[in-house]
Amino acid sequence: MARHPVLTILMVIGGIILLLPGVCAIFFMTMGGSGSGDPALISLWFVCFLISAGGVLLIIKAFR
Repeated sequence: MARHPVLTILMVIGGIILLLPGVCAIFFMTMGGSGSGDPALISLWFVCFLISAGGVLLIIKAFR
């Protein structure tokens, strides 16, 4: 049974939205924020990457 195309589009849009925290985290890490070594900041980046991983999985699920 095939998935409705609107649902696939919504899943891709949701996945892209979930990718945004990871993109922001990478941007701020490369702009010099990673040199501080603050554990709270590193854990925040880790959470952002976990959210982005969920976005990647949602996009993969949309095309299967």
